[in-house]
Amino acid sequence: MLRTHTLAAAVFFVGATLSCTSTDDTLSLDQGIDSLSIDTFLAHMTALSSDVMSGRQPGTAGYDSAAAYVARESQALGLEPGGVSGTYLQPIDFLRASLDPTTAALSVAGRALMYGTDYTLSPRTTHTEIDLRASMVFAGFGISAPGLGYDDFDGIDVSGKLVVVMAGAPDDFGSLERTVLSSSASRDAELRERGAIGVVIVQPEELGGREGPRVRYVTPDAFTSDASSPEELEVSLTVPRRVAAPWMEGAGRSLDDVVQSIRAGRPVSFELGIEARVRAAFRHESFASSNVAALLQGSDPVLRDEVLVLTAHLDHLGIGVPIEGDSIYNGTLDNASGSAALLTLASVLTRLDAPRRSILFLWVTAEEVGLLGSEYFARFPSIGPGRVVANQNMDGVMGMITASDDVLAFGYEHSNLSEAVDFAVGRTGTPVAPDPTPEENLFIRSDQYAFVRQGIPAIWVQGGRSAIDARRDAQAELDTWILERYHKPTDDLEQPFDLEGVRRELHSNLLVTWHVTNEMGPIEWDPGSFLYQRWVRD
Repeated sequence: MLRTHTLAAAVFFVGATLSCTSTDDTLSLDQGIDSLSIDTFLAHMTALSSDVMSGRQPGTAGYDSAAAYVARESQALGLEPGGVSGTYLQPIDFLRASLDPTTAALSVAGRALMYGTDYTLSPRTTHTEIDLRASMVFAGFGISAPGLGYDDFDGIDVSGKLVVVMAGAPDDFGSLERTVLSSSASRDAELRERGAIGVVIVQPEELGGREGPRVRYVTPDAFTSDASSPEELEVSLTVPRRVAAPWMEGAGRSLDDVVQSIRAGRPVSFELGIEARVRAAFRHESFASSNVAALLQGSDPVLRDEVLVLTAHLDHLGIGVPIEGDSIYNGTLDNASGSAALLTLASVLTRLDAPRRSILFLWVTAEEVGLLGSEYFARFPSIGPGRVVANQNMDGVMGMITASDDVLAFGYEHSNLSEAVDFAVGRTGTPVAPDPTPEENLFIRSDQYAFVRQGIPAIWVQGGRSAIDARRDAQAELDTWILERYHKPTDDLEQPFDLEGVRRELHSNLLVTWHVTNEMGPIEWDPGSFLYQRWVRD
């Protein structure tokens, strides 16, 4: 097993290797697999996670340098521009909103509450200030899921009101259903659609601190008039249970009884009979950052209009609080590795026979602040509407930590993209393993979920947790990596890499891509998938 604790020798070797590699001949699939170059991968990862890139935070010169690097390398591979106006870039305007805490004021039923102790207030990007009065209504968890036999909005009108909800979901919901339906994205969208003016989230514990900045992209002018609802609620507050309990008592209810009922799956919603007033001012800071998009045109006269989008997030956290004197959050594994993997796969796919379906290589920005770059592309694709039929994501080449003899395929059970995974594991002999941490619902925590929310099937294939070296515990090593390196300056080029794990992960993903673009019929959801029922059928 090839394992290195430094990249210096490997990167030196890369230069010599690439300079004498011929790219003139068309490769068969087997030859393409053999041509997957770890040296190429290391060279790209080294460039993208070097200190020169300053942690690739969107809106900084470091991120722009990384984007320029990827665009330049894509052009050198012969990929066509997949951005806007004949370029490799899809520029996005962002707003970062921060609360001016001196302006925050909340009173409920005439009683003033203390900011930071009794409540927190999420900054708004659609307003620079708010001053509103609204009656208050309690609506359980703020969940409408008739297919699961639960609806907090049955028989209650929340239009124009400030809606009080408990954090969480009924106890008998599955882990995936709970995570999706209790998320702020799902809850706030439901409330906006029903005309609510804002939300007050009641959490069990005391407040853990003040709200940080909120970042959102600016919806393009061409789409603004078509939006069925504003991009965010006018106000979003959080309070601890001790603050909300008197509101319930005033309406003749016990908070403990209400919580017990809704957790048992029995909705309880009612008017609170009180009014709130909220005031605040927000500071807005604008910045721009770009997705990078490069297109490999398909060859089939019909299927070439269908596009498989391969994604990896290019951004990371930039320069932050120093840890042991290091303030650069390089993001080598997260996600210079995934970004390098896309370039490495492109270096092979461009040498195979042209795929039947087209492939768009997409390096997205602003993943770390809420999957914003991928959401922007999924909503407003730079290649035009209706062409994207599937997404294949790479968020960290996890085999870098420990090489495994199995794979994880997040999203496998949700669509017939599982067919491509089955093809890949049939060729590699590395079977699909069950998700070892299903409670974490990783499938909805990376860029592929932005595509899922737009009704596009997606898959995320990575190395599994069964180490090829029986003396090692892959899950334990991942847990240690998360503790010691995740979102820390130590996720850098000095950490050890298991290069056999990299090779295997590239191999699997190349086979998945090839099968989707050359062998599969229509890409379809499993109609029994909760995500399909949530984001497509409804």
